[in-house]
Amino acid sequence: FDGAKETTWPWHTVDDPVMGGASHSAFHVDKARKVGVWNGEVHIVPFLGEPGFCNLQAPGLYEEAKFPDLSGTDGVVVRARQTNASGLHHFNVMLMTRGAKKGSQQGVYNANFRMTANVADHFVPWKSFKCSWRGQPAPWCPELRTQLTEVSAVGIGTFFPGTAGSFAVEMESMAASSVQTLESSLSRPSVDLATFNGHDEHSWRTESDPVMGGQSVSKFEVRDGYGLYSGTCRIVPSLKAPGFTIALTENPILHKKFPDVSTMDGLALGVSLAGGNITAFKVAFCDSRNPYRCQFQSFKANFKVPSTDLTEVFLPWKDFSDKWSPYTGEHTAEQPPAAASLKSITQLQIWTEGLAGDFALKLHYVRARKAEDMT
Repeated sequence: FDGAKETTWPWHTVDDPVMGGASHSAFHVDKARKVGVWNGEVHIVPFLGEPGFCNLQAPGLYEEAKFPDLSGTDGVVVRARQTNASGLHHFNVMLMTRGAKKGSQQGVYNANFRMTANVADHFVPWKSFKCSWRGQPAPWCPELRTQLTEVSAVGIGTFFPGTAGSFAVEMESMAASSVQTLESSLSRPSVDLATFNGHDEHSWRTESDPVMGGQSVSKFEVRDGYGLYSGTCRIVPSLKAPGFTIALTENPILHKKFPDVSTMDGLALGVSLAGGNITAFKVAFCDSRNPYRCQFQSFKANFKVPSTDLTEVFLPWKDFSDKWSPYTGEHTAEQPPAAASLKSITQLQIWTEGLAGDFALKLHYVRARKAEDMT
């Protein structure tokens, strides 16, 4: 969606009203951010009493295009996120080929995947695809790997048969990739800041809002290859609002700085849920040995953890700001870190803030790395 002629296609929505349903979706390209934005809602099909579907494909219904030869690749990588926190997260990738036809019937190769709440590369291997026609198995379709030179349309859709609900997808790219290429892209230059592999130079502890009259509790335990940050964030009686807890590395006055990350593009966190109802957190880092600045003026950014599966969340430096409310932690102004700050990190922090409930977050690693360049 960057406007490049060779990878720009006309995208169209195809929803279940074509079969008497009431689902609907809309698509547009955000040219400033270079993403495709697809919003909609899946409704129950009245005469079936079951959820319908929403699809997005290029080109449109009954149209064909000449896509590049995908031979030698191992699957599709959909770089995207689903931004509606209470919305649908199960989707599928679709491919149509000129060889998967039987008379007027066009077979569709489908494979399901779970889309995360943060931008991520979702890899779907060719072996996961099955061919169907109007939702029914189509055994007459050729094996997909024999059709990779004949792709005539691509798309994504809501999981079918799935559930009713809304969704808000932001897609940066869809690309065919080999496993080797994907692994190479994931091994881009990076700088480890926390790994929990027994070789860390920094220790972790927690602080909670009882320092301001609250009742929240938290702890941080290093387990086998990850740190477990857990506890309960409660309402502060005097404020009648949720308090906070923080998992943070040791006092920056006494310990050495973290490595220089000024040549990197952002922070990558390996995270997964281990329980609780809180799934939204904040990550922060301090660039000073002044405890006041580390407490109230660290560079902070929001992130969400979608599931119990290990997920990498990447946050570019532009998502961070040291201007934020001491009551909610939300940004009051956008002021990302300059190179000088990235050269002098003294403390890492994970916050539970502005939400009441239980949480259990597995923190597998924190590293600074270069951004993806996959298109």
